[in-house]
Amino acid sequence: MSFSLKALIDRYAGRHAALPSLDVLASSASPDEALEERLNWLVDLAQWIRRPGHADETQPANMSMQSGRLRRFLDVLERNPPWKLAVARTLRSIISETQAVALFSETGLPRQFGLLAEIGRRLARQYLPPHPGSAELGVLFDRLFPYPNDDLWIENLQEATLERFGDLLAHGVGPQETGWNKLPAELEDALAYLAAQICVTGCSGGIRQRLKHQSVRELAFFKLGTALSSTFAACAKGDEAALAAALHDLQSLLDACRRARAEVLAHLEKSGVSTEVVYHLAFIEASLQRFQDLLLLAFDPANLLRRSAGFVALLARQNRAQESMIDLLRQNWRLLTRKIVERSGETGEHYIARSRPEYGIMFKSAAGGGAIMAVTTWLKTIVLAWSNPGLLQGIAASINYSIGFVAIQLTGSTLATKQPANTAPALAARMHNVREPAAIEQLVDEIVCLVRSQIASIAGNLALVVPSMLLLHFLILGCTGSHIMPPEKAPKAMNSISILGPSVIYAAFTGVLLWASSLVAAWAGNWFAYHHIGEALATDRRLIRALGASRAARFARFWTRNIAALSGNISFGFMLGLIPEVAQFASLPLDIRHVTLSAGILTASLATLGIGALATKAFVLAALGIAGIGLMNLTVSFWLAMFVATRACGIQSPERHAIYVAVARRFRRHPLSFLFPTTP
Repeated sequence: MSFSLKALIDRYAGRHAALPSLDVLASSASPDEALEERLNWLVDLAQWIRRPGHADETQPANMSMQSGRLRRFLDVLERNPPWKLAVARTLRSIISETQAVALFSETGLPRQFGLLAEIGRRLARQYLPPHPGSAELGVLFDRLFPYPNDDLWIENLQEATLERFGDLLAHGVGPQETGWNKLPAELEDALAYLAAQICVTGCSGGIRQRLKHQSVRELAFFKLGTALSSTFAACAKGDEAALAAALHDLQSLLDACRRARAEVLAHLEKSGVSTEVVYHLAFIEASLQRFQDLLLLAFDPANLLRRSAGFVALLARQNRAQESMIDLLRQNWRLLTRKIVERSGETGEHYIARSRPEYGIMFKSAAGGGAIMAVTTWLKTIVLAWSNPGLLQGIAASINYSIGFVAIQLTGSTLATKQPANTAPALAARMHNVREPAAIEQLVDEIVCLVRSQIASIAGNLALVVPSMLLLHFLILGCTGSHIMPPEKAPKAMNSISILGPSVIYAAFTGVLLWASSLVAAWAGNWFAYHHIGEALATDRRLIRALGASRAARFARFWTRNIAALSGNISFGFMLGLIPEVAQFASLPLDIRHVTLSAGILTASLATLGIGALATKAFVLAALGIAGIGLMNLTVSFWLAMFVATRACGIQSPERHAIYVAVARRFRRHPLSFLFPTTP
């Protein structure tokens, strides 16, 4: 017997084409079947309720398709009392024979697994068949609501339909079914389990050490279990006044737990971010909210059916998010970007010039960076002339670049292309309340300051790298009689910067490396702060004996101020030196183009070829190439850094669009403000 591939896939996935009819579903329920068979029946029923509608299937305007389907199912049962009794007894038997503690207290909450282990777990849950006959309602929950939009139709079920379903559960309860509803007791067990989990996590060393008051017994996390026990005791006695007081105390403790979490979060922003602690904070936040939801279900009987449906919808939504690969990668990305933004944002502040004096200081600082890069470019021509094996030449070039970048840092100079990756996180840190017009205008002011600061830095770099390169050329020519660049290599060097070649693409790749070096800088700064290395150096007895207390303190302050920048500069230098050699070894058409280095190379080529080269097409194309290289260096590194920073800060698409519109409006009204300061 042949059948189509689509039919095979539909049967495997349990889609509507392979589902039994409504009458078959209503008549086939049996409480005497094995648990696995009853669970399969319930899954088929949920699939039938969810399946796409037919052309002849109409619903009232105010009713969802799934709500109408469930109503039709209940109508069929009303017309067939034996079917209704069998369905009611089957549903009660499933509730009686399964456990819901894990469903209430674990489903949808963050899990602390390694990224690869969690990916493997999620793939297994998606593609491997579930354990047969599992008594965990959480396993059944995955099978009942496997699709992203299941929470919507559950949430939109009509009140009358929910009441009819509640009546169905209580229909025809026999003496042998006494105590069938274990859900209230398991809900209380789930509350106790969550309280224990919150206590363990909140009292852990990583959390406790970041709180002002660190006594375990005084922490709200620790007191939560005792307060919950008092609430259970008051409920068991039927003492309404005592129950109200216990619930009030419990709510006060939950608020205190949230304040403690906020205190830990503020401490992280000052002293370094730990992925483990950030996970603990995320778990505490989600668990406290789940605890609050379960409290309402357990002790507030008002609108119980509607609240229960909302809770099931919440579980479905959170469970799907916990099984999504995209959400997993997004969560891990946000943990990583928290490290980047908090540390890079601090180092980026001094790269933004907001007034005319600061603008002038930025230009002078960048001019110093240009002079240092001229020396670096000269040394690069020497390294290239050695013709060493690729790896050795790459290491030599890396050391040259790193020394140049570190010299720029230690002399207080500026390299223009290093700005965007550091200033974007500082900018994103101001993107709070961006829906308010005043906040958007303040943010646009910062963006304008940032743009003109980068323009000042580029102008300063280029203003001195060119004359410094010419000065070096004439000094070398006078002392040795040789040009700064071999004449046979000068035309090739000039053509390598041409706007018509791959220079712009290489410049974009260099922008990626600039951004990557900012990640290294952020990680190093965060690691240094998180492990309190500065304080350890200042109090280390060996350093104090060797240097003295005051020098040891200055030594510690130096590393505290400079560790992030040193790490970023050295890593960027090694990226520029080694990656082209590795790419060449792998036969990849990949190279680097940095605007200041390229300007130095062009100047060296021009000095070697003579002033007549100014009138050549190659020089014009190379000059245009310099402009394109600078634009791509800045744009790519800034965009990547801003992308990371806005995602880490939770800035959504509507807010980002409002920012773009405000920046465009400012450019139309005051275009010169993007180039020069308009106020003192």
